[in-house]
Amino acid sequence: MPSRDEMIAAIDIGTTKVTTLIGNIKKNNQIEIKSFGTVECKGMKKGLVVDINESTKSILNSIGIAEKSSNFFIDGAFIGVTGKHISFINNWTEINIASPGKIVRKSDVEKLLSIANRINLSSEHYVIHTLIKQFAIDDEKDIVDPVGLSTDKLAVEILTIYGSVIPIKNVINSVKAANIEIEDIILEALASSEAVLTPEEKESGVIMLDIGGGTTDVAVYKNKKMVFTYCLPVGGDLISNDISIGLNIPFIKAEEIKKKFANVDHNFYETLNKVNIQDLKLDRNKTALNIRLYSIVNDRVKELLTLVKEKVEAYGFIHSIPCGVVITGGTANLKGINALATEIFDMPARIGYPLDIEGPAEIVNNPMYSTACGLLKYAYQIRHFADYNRIDEKKAKNKGFIAKFKDFIFKILKNENFE
Repeated sequence: MPSRDEMIAAIDIGTTKVTTLIGNIKKNNQIEIKSFGTVECKGMKKGLVVDINESTKSILNSIGIAEKSSNFFIDGAFIGVTGKHISFINNWTEINIASPGKIVRKSDVEKLLSIANRINLSSEHYVIHTLIKQFAIDDEKDIVDPVGLSTDKLAVEILTIYGSVIPIKNVINSVKAANIEIEDIILEALASSEAVLTPEEKESGVIMLDIGGGTTDVAVYKNKKMVFTYCLPVGGDLISNDISIGLNIPFIKAEEIKKKFANVDHNFYETLNKVNIQDLKLDRNKTALNIRLYSIVNDRVKELLTLVKEKVEAYGFIHSIPCGVVITGGTANLKGINALATEIFDMPARIGYPLDIEGPAEIVNNPMYSTACGLLKYAYQIRHFADYNRIDEKKAKNKGFIAKFKDFIFKILKNENFE
């Protein structure tokens, strides 16, 4: 059994399920999932807590299953957050360089980052991540490490991701009520991207869609950096709801039909007679029933993908994404969704599965668990950063945000590998 310091726990609190993963880092820096617990999530709606007692019970049940199968007891975990309240600010900051020879020093970078981090947000907002998009010297952008370069002016562009305090606090309180210390809060779009995107996709340009039960998390990457994020408060549950209304059946039955039979495959009519919805004992004409199901699901998924495309298009990214779209989350299991995304976005699309992670096949071979796996991968990066600076866990937790931010930047400047 690995030591406690080598173990990492992550809790993905979704609209429809809670997943707890317990993992450790192997000698080759590969993450291995030792155990997991997945249960139905109650008390959540569209990424928001609506009943803290129910959400806490779901979290406790998920943790209990994971602990029982690993004999490892969790006292702290990394958690994800999402919701329509998530937003971001792009901040461009520059300073003049006055050192001899106009050479950029580490102290100049430190000063620049300190100024750039002074984001004017109200007390109603909570900063989740502050991510460097690029440095620039004079008119030259996309500088990775400015230290040692000569310039009159040094600039940095920062992406600050934030959310509303109350929804985030409700998630925190749900976890704390389960007697779990929160090690860090991670944006779910960032976690999912970490799980399913390749370094080449991040560098060239890619759109990541994580379509969960109640939300669709969107992230756009360019030049290895996240440049855009968005949460659409619509997910797979809306498809089930439409099936329920369209076929006049209970939601639970509609969810079952969606998982077993629904598809948006272009070859649907060729395979129509192979799909036997009447196995569920619905008193309808088989062909008419299948056509109706296809129409309901296809219309809803098209609408969802079109909404995402329009949002990304509004920010001017849609024409600079050569690697296309990567779809993950539970709804990525819908047959034909990648082909439909290719049609809607007019670019390549693939299904995103967790990469470079070992564990049970039902986890690593299912896009439904991408966020949970990504939380583990991102948590490892945070742990690795703390180890590098020789900060013990307690000290790292108590360290101020500005100080941790500076340490992180200097790790980048030393060309440490975070991939």
